Amino acid sequence: MRLRGRGWVPALRIARRQVRRNLRRSALIAVLVGLPVAGATIADVLYRSVESPERDAYSRMGDADAIVEVVPYRELPVPDDGRLPMVELTFTGDVPSEPERDPASVDVAALLPAGTVLVPDRVNHSLRLDDGDSVVRSALLEVIPFDGPLTDHAVRLEAGRWPEARDEAAITRRLAERLDLLDDDGELRTGATATVHDGPTVSVTALVVDPFFLRAERMTVAPGSIVAEHAAASGSDSWGAAGMFGGMAYLADLPDGADLGELAGALAAEGVGLLPRDVIAHPERYYPDAGSGGAPSVEQVQQAALVVLVVGLGLLEVVLLAGAAFAVGARRQVRELGLMMASGASAAQVRRTVLAQGLVLGVLGAAAGLAVGATLVPVAGPIWERYLGQLVDHWTFGWAELAAAAGVGVLAGLAAAVVPAVGAARMTPVDALAERFRTTRLAARLPVVGVALFVVGAAGALIASRALAGDLEDYADELARLAGTGMFVAGPTTTPYIAVQLGGALIATAGIVVLLPGLISVLARAAHRLGLSARLALRDAARHRHRTAPTVAAIAIVVAGSTAVAFGAGGAARADELRYMPSLPDDVLRIDVERQGQTAAQIDELLGAAERAVAGALPDARVIRAAEAAAEYTYDDVTTFDTVWMAAGSDCLDCAYAGSVSMAVADPALMELVAGSAPDQATLDALAAGRVVVFEQPFVRAGGEVVIDIYPMDGEPQQTRIPAHLAERPTAYSMLPGAFASAETLTAHGFTPMDTTSFIRFGDATPEQIDAALQAAETAGAWPAIEVPPDDGTDPAVLALTAGAAFVTLVGVAIAVSLAAAEGRADLATLAAVGAPPRRRRGLAGAQALVVGGLGVLIGSVLGVYFAYLVWPALGAPEFIWAWDTLVLTGVAVPVLAVLVAVVFTPSRLPMIRRVE
Repeated sequence: MRLRGRGWVPALRIARRQVRRNLRRSALIAVLVGLPVAGATIADVLYRSVESPERDAYSRMGDADAIVEVVPYRELPVPDDGRLPMVELTFTGDVPSEPERDPASVDVAALLPAGTVLVPDRVNHSLRLDDGDSVVRSALLEVIPFDGPLTDHAVRLEAGRWPEARDEAAITRRLAERLDLLDDDGELRTGATATVHDGPTVSVTALVVDPFFLRAERMTVAPGSIVAEHAAASGSDSWGAAGMFGGMAYLADLPDGADLGELAGALAAEGVGLLPRDVIAHPERYYPDAGSGGAPSVEQVQQAALVVLVVGLGLLEVVLLAGAAFAVGARRQVRELGLMMASGASAAQVRRTVLAQGLVLGVLGAAAGLAVGATLVPVAGPIWERYLGQLVDHWTFGWAELAAAAGVGVLAGLAAAVVPAVGAARMTPVDALAERFRTTRLAARLPVVGVALFVVGAAGALIASRALAGDLEDYADELARLAGTGMFVAGPTTTPYIAVQLGGALIATAGIVVLLPGLISVLARAAHRLGLSARLALRDAARHRHRTAPTVAAIAIVVAGSTAVAFGAGGAARADELRYMPSLPDDVLRIDVERQGQTAAQIDELLGAAERAVAGALPDARVIRAAEAAAEYTYDDVTTFDTVWMAAGSDCLDCAYAGSVSMAVADPALMELVAGSAPDQATLDALAAGRVVVFEQPFVRAGGEVVIDIYPMDGEPQQTRIPAHLAERPTAYSMLPGAFASAETLTAHGFTPMDTTSFIRFGDATPEQIDAALQAAETAGAWPAIEVPPDDGTDPAVLALTAGAAFVTLVGVAIAVSLAAAEGRADLATLAAVGAPPRRRRGLAGAQALVVGGLGVLIGSVLGVYFAYLVWPALGAPEFIWAWDTLVLTGVAVPVLAVLVAVVFTPSRLPMIRRVE
């Protein structure tokens, strides 16, 4: 009786011996198999480590069991649907319109179970710090008991000691760098201090870090410190990590066994909200509609399809390249296989022997990929944390996903051995013992299936492209027409179009793979006029097209992908350039000051000081003051004037529009700045007649009027209509007014013209002068802004794909040349015996590299450009953008490099061997 599986035991034993005997070749195949497994491992670990629900809960409340918020109401209603009155989540109960109590007066500890540990949750304030004579903006103040048992998620000590006195504080490293509080070694200076603008000075005793925002510029103080008291007393903007009700929040460590459901109801009756940790970690348990249940969205399906496509093409690359590399080993051991055949081994046993090597190398590659990926994540932890912008305390491994990735790697190794195994099983014992590889005649025809697939994919995509691209072309034309006007163009849906092109590309690629063996044969038959090396290389590629075609296909696929992405990136960049709306003209600096709670005289004084400071730092500076229309609002019994905004008409939702713009007093210098030229007579007459001058058609309603909607806090919405005059300007700027009226017109319609902003026009200034002007504005307590052009550098994704295409090309060429050398050793010896010079070997290797690399790159480039051309209308670019740098690099430089590598690393002389017939 024959036991199942016994045939694999000797096959695996032989495979193990072959792996040990040919370590370099085995390592190459294992690396090809292991690279995608290692990449998948790294991606999975990073994703699981930073996106897990438990990590979300930790980022919100650390190790606490719940967040407790004391609201300014005596009772927190329980929603009618029976849900708990939980802070921050969907709340359907009603609360009084006015506060009923001071949350600080509630003894919340008495309402919680005995043994509960309470720590005040963090409260943030906006902060300005003096640095000598300047003011540093955009800093944050965090008030939290940093040395408490539940606050590691908010702040951690990096260096120094925790502040102990009321006049001590800790800051992050980035803020310390801005304040120049670090010495040459990057350590906190002894006696470092920081001064709050118009506030106290504190000693800086520590560098701290926010685990979830490593780039934070923040000062951290304890509750009761002089900085916290100053921030609260000054009424600076503040916000907490808690609640929608504006109460006081605490982190609570509850005793074991506490019934959170019962506790939430009891606390609600006392006006206290409760957010258990489990609600964040597992929201679906409390709010079924909070999960992602239901059918997947179109976007999710598209993302999944893209992932499947990328993974599938990556596996195809592995199978093709590893298969070609594996064939080298199979050819090298053909004599051993011949001995097996002569000893009575069947074709199935020969196939099993070769497949076992693929299985062993697949297991080794998958195991190595898992080990390398799992090791690189924690070893390179600081690099990943810097990339993610947050600390990772625990690396989470999804073993099911990693096992699936390893399984796919094993299958890839096994699949790579299928073709060599079938080829080895078909050899006769005499050919195998003689190491003679019989070839088929060069066919002068192309496979019908391949031609059909290519035509259907390429031509079908073209026909569909022409049928579906009408709206896309209109969109591109409209985008080009309105470039620089500041008007937004809503793009049509591109999902069906992209889906058709993607499907066509896949079908055409499959056709190319099927076509390649026949195409190589056709090229070889037409090579009789070429030189000897080129002729021999083409005929060798055709005779052994079973291993040449997969390598060429692998190179073509990756080159097509990188080329298409490069061309697509160029088109997308052009569309973004057309959509781009600059904020300010060149050589213009804008100045804003704090207006909240300021009188008109105080605003004028602040603007004047900032104008003088900036004008003194810039050459040929000219000040243009802007007075904008403002309306009176009342917030908490405090009257203030806010700028009013004019919105586009509701009937223009499907047309080009510019969002909303402010309306300024018609000063000639300001109008010239906005329009690019002095106002014409028609514009001046319209202003004199009490009209509003606007620059975009969508703002002019059907009756030739503009409409301004005002929403006061203590009254009904109000609407003002003013006759309009449509003017033109070459370019719109987002930080300049978009409409003008005379001061008399604005006053007559109930608006108050108020000085709000200043614009400084200047001549040719050096970067140092501009930096000095920005610093001068900040020193004066203002907020400066200047136009920063968008980055037009090379897309990193394009560089990565181009490098990947070059790598695959070089590896594929190296494998193909090595395999040709293994199979053609006897022929080379014969050539040497009949007088061929030693350089012939190098010339032949270079020609083989050119055939494989050049053919793969040529096919890939043409295919990539073709499908990039088909997808081009969906990008929004009015013309097809040629990525010449990518074409030159991948189409010329990479094949030339592959040829040079093959020539340099190929030995000129080979030992003579005996031909066995």
